[in-house]
Amino acid sequence: MTGFAINCPESAATVLHDLKEIGPTYFFAPPRIWENILTNVMVRLEDCAWPKRKLVHFFLELAQDIERARLSRQPVPAWRRLLYPLGRLFVYGPLRDNLGMRRIRRAYTAGEAIGPEIFVFFRALGVNVKQIYGMTEASVFITVQKNGDVRLDTAGTPIPSVELRISPEGEVLYRSPGVFLGYYKNPEATRQTVEDGWVHSGDAGIVGHDGDLRIIDRAKDVGRLADGTLFAPKYLENKLKFSQYIKEAVCIGQGRPFVTALINIDLVAVGNWAERRNIAYTSYTDLAQKSEVYDLIHQEVGRVNRSLAEDEALRGARIRKFLILHKELDPDDEEITRTRKVRRGYIAQKYAALIEALYGDREHVEVEAKVTYEDGRTGTIRADVRIRDVAVPGDSVSP
Repeated sequence: MTGFAINCPESAATVLHDLKEIGPTYFFAPPRIWENILTNVMVRLEDCAWPKRKLVHFFLELAQDIERARLSRQPVPAWRRLLYPLGRLFVYGPLRDNLGMRRIRRAYTAGEAIGPEIFVFFRALGVNVKQIYGMTEASVFITVQKNGDVRLDTAGTPIPSVELRISPEGEVLYRSPGVFLGYYKNPEATRQTVEDGWVHSGDAGIVGHDGDLRIIDRAKDVGRLADGTLFAPKYLENKLKFSQYIKEAVCIGQGRPFVTALINIDLVAVGNWAERRNIAYTSYTDLAQKSEVYDLIHQEVGRVNRSLAEDEALRGARIRKFLILHKELDPDDEEITRTRKVRRGYIAQKYAALIEALYGDREHVEVEAKVTYEDGRTGTIRADVRIRDVAVPGDSVSP
């Protein structure tokens, strides 16, 4: 049908360099890559002189406000439309060029849900990024967002010949001519996944009146708080990770009275922030427990809570307490997968003492943890982890 060259980055660490070298016209990347690019932009921005930093922040906020209005089909005020070309000249265009995204016609993200703020940020720059939902079992595509019909919190509409429905448990089911025949030499797994031609995706979602699919989380991870409030941990974690200061987050709440969070700071971003403020530190563990860093992350959690307050379904799932972990979650310690997906069951077991402290009245807890280094050696980390309350206006339960 057409000819084109396919390029793959050398590694996750070289994506930015490879983007600049290749200058792609079509770009496919999972949410983690988009998050890393955004963090890189924000860290570099904080190193700019004060006037330039203020100018860039102003135009970035302007562009994101315009994009949110467009995605929600609301009118854009005339003064914002008039200022946008200036932003394109001084900020958006140069930034896209610097990132290697100037030539992109279409960009796609898939693999897991992307944070709404991250999605808006890149679209506001003029990058035509859209969401796709699919699985290998479906011959890749199930739904896709079309040009001119992009919505903030959906993965688009089904492609031709694909049917969607939601099970009584809230799981997304689909069938199409592209559905796989079965798992190789594993009929039992096939029977568990395919039922009367319908494939169980394992994802929890909602199909809107307009046919758009909204993925909430993995079906096995979606639950309820003790009072019955919907709890979608991945959705909350994506909102937290929009911050350049938060590298990873694990939200707890299933069957609990309120939501809490275990947070990993981004050592590069927070380290850069600390150095500019003459805050001395010796290691990740030392930096993570600084009171100034807790104040910084407190502001980011507050931002997420304000955003959740506008979501009727998840308003009751705002974060009441958090702590900053004494170490980074690591695949070598079996806390996350190599693709950086959280292993919730293992974390719940390994950090049970910290989780219980979050639901108690303690202000700090002493921990001792074994870590595995890249060369295979093991060591021990000891720390006094602080617990921080977060005020949630309007809630009747106080942590």
